[in-house]
Amino acid sequence: MKHLKWGLLSFTSINLLLAACSNDEQKEYFIKAENETIEHIHGAGYWSKEGTPVIATHGGPFEYRDGTWYKTSRNNHDYMGFQTIKDGFYSSGHPEEGSDLKNPLGLVKSTDKGESLEKLAFYGETDFHYLGASYESGTVYTYNEAQNSKMGQGFFYSKNKGEDWTQLELNGMTSTSIGGLDIHPSKDNMIAIYGEEGVFLSKNYGKDFSLIPTKSMVTSLTFKEDSMVYSMLENDKVSLHEISLNDQKKDSSLVAPSLDKENIPIYLEVNPLKEGEMMMVTSMNDVFVSKRQEKKWNKILSKGEIK
Repeated sequence: MKHLKWGLLSFTSINLLLAACSNDEQKEYFIKAENETIEHIHGAGYWSKEGTPVIATHGGPFEYRDGTWYKTSRNNHDYMGFQTIKDGFYSSGHPEEGSDLKNPLGLVKSTDKGESLEKLAFYGETDFHYLGASYESGTVYTYNEAQNSKMGQGFFYSKNKGEDWTQLELNGMTSTSIGGLDIHPSKDNMIAIYGEEGVFLSKNYGKDFSLIPTKSMVTSLTFKEDSMVYSMLENDKVSLHEISLNDQKKDSSLVAPSLDKENIPIYLEVNPLKEGEMMMVTSMNDVFVSKRQEKKWNKILSKGEIK
């Protein structure tokens, strides 16, 4: 009888364990975020067929829909160089604590908002802080900060998801420091690298660059189909501008949120599904969205705090 009783207890325990696992697997991947403080934002964009705003953080992606922030309930990886593309996102960074993934992640891709990751290149070897990608084609660009198994230091791009890499020649690139880079959404040959002097633009995969000078330092930039929108510090105040790609002397001013040198835009993103929609992320973890960027900006996150 003792043996039978022990066996029944074991069987019950196993059932409870299986039920717990089943419940965990059935738990919603995105859950409502409440009483959260986001300390670092490492990328932003619009993803899925709905064009939902998303930010990448130390604790995984947060998406904003119907006036509410949602966070992932698992796979809360520290994404660096996060870039949304038509069928998902590219990223680098570090796995969450307790994960069986190698650190760093190298270059990874997801087509299901991070529920699963495809390991593309340099897994367990390299953490890319600077990534850019063409939304339509998925061609990915990076600045590699240190020698790895395939690349030396410098700018590279890959048209086959990180299998092969080509180094940018950078003819005409005279800047010694950069603020960031961005890739045209449908023309993967077009890359902009921005910084103190202005915007260096290439239309041949980074072989040759021409400088579009600005009055002061460019802090963030994004492509539309026929133009670039960028933020700049003018007299310690943030201003927003749009440059035509067909006539680069045509530079028009746009309405910007009221920001200064203490809180500058670090990410600027256009919704590739609706060009009139934009998102701006600042160094103090404010997030603004606008459906008509020349008219009004709405703050959807203040100092990273989600009530």
